[in-house]
Amino acid sequence: MKLPYAEVAFDKKGREIDGADRERLDELLARTRPTDLIVISHGWNNTHGQARALYERFIDSLVAVRPQVDGAATRRFVVVGMLWPSILWAPAESDGAGAGVGGEEEALIADIRARVDDEDAAAELIALVPQLETSGDAQKRFVDVLRATLPDSSEGEDAAGFEALRTADAADVLDAARALEEEQAAPAAVGGAAVIDPAGLSPLDSGGPGGGAGLFDSILRAGRGLVNVTTYYTMKERAGVVGARGFAPLLGHLHEEAPAARIHLVGHSFGGRAVTAAALASTAPVASLSLLQAAYSHFGMARAYDDTGADGAFAGVPEKVRGPVIITHTVNDKAVGLAYPVASRLARQIGVGLGDAADPYGGIGRNGALKTPGATTADLGDVGATYALAAGRVTSLRADRYIGDHSDVTGREVAYAVLCAVMSASAP
Repeated sequence: MKLPYAEVAFDKKGREIDGADRERLDELLARTRPTDLIVISHGWNNTHGQARALYERFIDSLVAVRPQVDGAATRRFVVVGMLWPSILWAPAESDGAGAGVGGEEEALIADIRARVDDEDAAAELIALVPQLETSGDAQKRFVDVLRATLPDSSEGEDAAGFEALRTADAADVLDAARALEEEQAAPAAVGGAAVIDPAGLSPLDSGGPGGGAGLFDSILRAGRGLVNVTTYYTMKERAGVVGARGFAPLLGHLHEEAPAARIHLVGHSFGGRAVTAAALASTAPVASLSLLQAAYSHFGMARAYDDTGADGAFAGVPEKVRGPVIITHTVNDKAVGLAYPVASRLARQIGVGLGDAADPYGGIGRNGALKTPGATTADLGDVGATYALAAGRVTSLRADRYIGDHSDVTGREVAYAVLCAVMSASAP
């Protein structure tokens, strides 16, 4: 790493795994006496090695743009990498897609092995895969077993969609996932977005391949999509737990060990949810918050986002951050919000663009922060651009030019925007 670096690993309950991590971190703080601590969290990765590689690329870009940001060259930065047991999100273009039933079966089995934590559930799901193309009963059992692995509840802005996913007829759940797969392959264009038509949903026939799809592998792709959907809700819960119970206490420790240092939080994907939860729960001062293609609702920081006057789960975060909050978002992110369109179908949301700003289940990494007091939107600019950032103010940065997909967050333009937010923050 090109900056002083230490890491702390957590389990899925937010407990630190190895006490030696904190000892090494404390030694680094004592030796370097940092002015700024950049605490960074990965999201959808399934190995610590992938997370470290992400951090290294980001740090390389941060160092490269450092001379372009006033005052940054004289600051003493330490990066703290957070490691936690996340689950890999399966991209639509991964091996097996379009390869016929045999390839799709192999891909679905690989997805189950990689992403379903419950060993008994995974074994039963794998046993059902060969029957999915011909048996409606197997399809329904597959959905029921898979969604039995979901958390007990999902609070916040997507609660209605989660409840629909958890309680809807199994045939409707799989049909909604299959319809989404077909729309992604050939979406109906209405302002560039696919349109939900709940009336078009055809419940699966319990005695056949289901709904007249024509292509058996569409059922298998729908199964892969549902594995991703359940992954989404599992990771949503886990990121919140790790952030509030693990990251937040560590931030307090960092402040005690280096009270003069400013603490800056950077989170990618579900790491964005983890660091946001940490900011809300921690008593330590947070100087800035940078969310890079964060995976949670675009109403996460909103006030009175619906007819009931409800606030987002993280509505109190901006006022807790002493400096700016920045959020990258782009239409190019095909992972953020992918679970939301299925929830939209099951909740019977009519005529909204799948995942976009009109979808009540849209993601913040897709649309930025919506209905958030004082929030502004700007474009992610070139290195050297000027940003109007303010303390406690949320700025959504439209990143279509520079972020090509969900994990494309380590470029110099992104690092420059983060460093501008860091240098705009006040002292602790």
